[in-house]
Amino acid sequence: MPQKHRVLILGGGFGGLNAAQKLKRAPVEITLIDRRNFHLFQPLLYQVATGSLSPGEISAPLRSVLSKQKNAQVLLGEAVDIDPDAKEVTLRDGASVAYDSLIVATRRRCYRAGACRRARGNRLRNAQK
Repeated sequence: MPQKHRVLILGGGFGGLNAAQKLKRAPVEITLIDRRNFHLFQPLLYQVATGSLSPGEISAPLRSVLSKQKNAQVLLGEAVDIDPDAKEVTLRDGASVAYDSLIVATRRRCYRAGACRRARGNRLRNAQK
């Protein structure tokens, strides 16, 4: 029997989970890797800080979110290298994961739109000096 197409998803945020769920009925093997074992709904962090919600109400274990999806598995890890020629991702612990298709859906470092634009502008100005 031929091996199923292997889809590797880096990141368990909105983008990574959405991609995994959209592939639920596809004839693929999905591996989702994130450095955290939970999905955090960040828009509600303010309510946790003010005591309106508990942390458990705005986070869910990634394995639970995808538990009914037979073609998905979740691994805890952090990607440190991507080798597109070998179609392999190396994790911080030294393990490597092979893939046929790669989806990179890692989190943004800037959470305010203006902050990201300013950071890019500063990097460009510094590079020009």
